Amino acid sequence: MRLAPRDELAGLARVAPLLRAARDIGRWATGSGIAASGGDLDPAAAAGAAAALDLAPREVTAAWRVAIAISEADHPAAGGSVLADVLADGGTEAVLDVWAAALAAVLDSEELDGIATALYTVGGPVGMDGLFDAYASAAGDPVRGPGGHDSGSALSLALETLADLAVVELGTEDGDGSLTVALSPLGTWGVHRRLRAQGWHVPVLGSARREDAQGLLAALASCDAEDGEAEIVSWLTDRDPAAAAAELIDAAASGSPGQRGAAFAVLDRIGLPAADEVRAALDRPLLRAHAAVWLIEHGEDAQLAPQDRTWLLVDLGAGLLEEAGAQDVVAELLPDLPAEDQAEIVAGLWEVSHPGVTTFLTALSDHHPDPGVARAARKAAFKARSPAAAPD
Repeated sequence: MRLAPRDELAGLARVAPLLRAARDIGRWATGSGIAASGGDLDPAAAAGAAAALDLAPREVTAAWRVAIAISEADHPAAGGSVLADVLADGGTEAVLDVWAAALAAVLDSEELDGIATALYTVGGPVGMDGLFDAYASAAGDPVRGPGGHDSGSALSLALETLADLAVVELGTEDGDGSLTVALSPLGTWGVHRRLRAQGWHVPVLGSARREDAQGLLAALASCDAEDGEAEIVSWLTDRDPAAAAAELIDAAASGSPGQRGAAFAVLDRIGLPAADEVRAALDRPLLRAHAAVWLIEHGEDAQLAPQDRTWLLVDLGAGLLEEAGAQDVVAELLPDLPAEDQAEIVAGLWEVSHPGVTTFLTALSDHHPDPGVARAARKAAFKARSPAAAPD
């Protein structure tokens, strides 16, 4: 998930119709001598607010709840003046704080937390019909049943309120013109903030810049190539190259095979200023082969022994298995070698001292398309599990 810049989000919040309606109803209540306290307006006051502010009854109810939530959150005695001041002159964080309080009030009052979370998880437009079905099912009220129309109407009104707060964007499907709904950039930020507060782990593109090297490597595991490159560039910005290299080496030494590979990919972006740190990594058993390859590729003097090559093959395979299916991993490895040469290499992998060697060999034995290579992998996996077993 990628979050929009905070200044841009604050600009969207300032002009959200529901937040402005909450400001206006707060002013109206202050001028009418109505205390901004919990509970809905009584019918006479609600009718007066609707007439004075040219709002529909639904809009009055939502605006009042938002005004109360904001005033009670941080400024219990301030009436409607605080929101007016924040929207007019408040900084980015102040505007986002009051908007977040408004979002909480709307989601809680309409029981829409589940729908908002679902929209966040999908990350794109959702068909309105499917959303109605999910909402009705969650309410225990099948859409096709006697109360289905009521559920659909309730959700429609709730979505209108969310749209007024700039939480969702309504659209149409290109193919058949059916209605869709998706979180807006502001809605994405707000739901992300709520989920984080509830203990969810919700990685965000661009946030790795504030993390240490381990945080960067964890973020890269969930990125495609383009987004991963953006994260790397962002992380390296304003970091001393040698210090960044040292941090990456330490993270690689304690990370998984996939994270080791990712760390050395980031070290590639640093280039020769990382050479001293990489050379020092030759003394670390888990990093020696990676470091030797890196140094050779960057024109530095280093030795890569045959056992380093086989260890690196296993480590690479283990890293790929962290993120991809075994069949896809097997297709990526050893593609340019004749089957006889592949079988010879695979047959000796059982001697490699690597915690992932058995899993890697099992993947080869189960998914390699050449029977000879698969058989060699199967025998090697048996030996890796039972090192004392005599060879066939």
